[in-house]
Parts: sequence; C-alpha cells; structure tokens
Amino acid sequence: MLNAQLDVACKVRYNAYKLRSVLNRTMASTDYVCAQLKARGRRVTPQRRAIIQFLLDNDSHPTAEQVFTRVQETMPDMSPATVYNTLHELVELGTLTELDLGLGERRYDVNLTDHAHLICLDCGRVEDIPYDQEALTLPAEHTHGFQVVDRRVIFRGYCPACALSERG
Repeated sequence: MLNAQLDVACKVRYNAYKLRSVLNRTMASTDYVCAQLKARGRRVTPQRRAIIQFLLDNDSHPTAEQVFTRVQETMPDMSPATVYNTLHELVELGTLTELDLGLGERRYDVNLTDHAHLICLDCGRVEDIPYDQEALTLPAEHTHGFQVVDRRVIFRGYCPACALSERG
C-alpha cells in the first residue's frame, strides 16, 4: 500500500546531464519515509523530519557534517548524534545510500537509481551521471567465483569552475 502511494507521489527529475532520477521532492515523501521509520518502531521527532526533508531537497551528496550544519540553522537544538543516528537508520531502511567516494568523508545520496558519480578533485563537488549498465559487465571468466551484487562507477576530474581557476 505504501509503495503504491510513493509511486503516485513521485516526480521525475533530470539533472544537468539528463540523468533521469525518480525522486520524490514533496512532503509526501517525507511522510512516506517517516511512516517507514514508525513501522520499524523508530520515533519520528521534528529533528529527524528536518533531516529527512533536507536530504530529499538536496542532491549535492552532503556529508553528515553538512547535514548537521544546515539543519542546525533552523533547529539550534540539533545534535550531531541525532544526525549520525538518523543517517544510519535511513541507510538501513534503504532510502539513502552512504557513499565512500575516496574524498576522506562519507557522502549521502537520495538518488537510488543506477548511476555513476563525477567528482571534482579540487572542490569535491559530486554530480550524478548516467552510464550504460550493460557496457559495464564483468565477463564470467573474470569473476573468480564471486557473485557480483553491486558496482560503483566513479569518474574523477575538475569541474568547470576549478578547471578555470587552474588555467587562470
């Protein structure tokens, strides 16, 4: 029942690379995630609701510290522990992906569709980009008996602003 409600509430969004991502940017999605937390016996506090709303309204792949800083602006009583615990619970719930992009800090992504990441080596900006899943397969003779269940594709380079500052 909840999945059907989520499908109805979802909006299709495209980023600068025309990557289709089905992200629910409405309060219904916040309500949906909160309902999932409640169904698992978790309390839904105003702080958790604010964290969820920030994540759903933000596609910059924030760090936990960035989430804390931004949410604390409107909720001064926010604690770092609440942010870390909520992020951990949302990852467990499957509504958020924790990313280790080699930047020295974990990032969080609400885009659950298959996609790759483009990372600026200077400023750390992270962008979602499409990739051909069929082109990125591991031939059976190279699996060494592994059952592959996930793949992460990361492209590294310099964003336009950083590339300009390097040249100028």
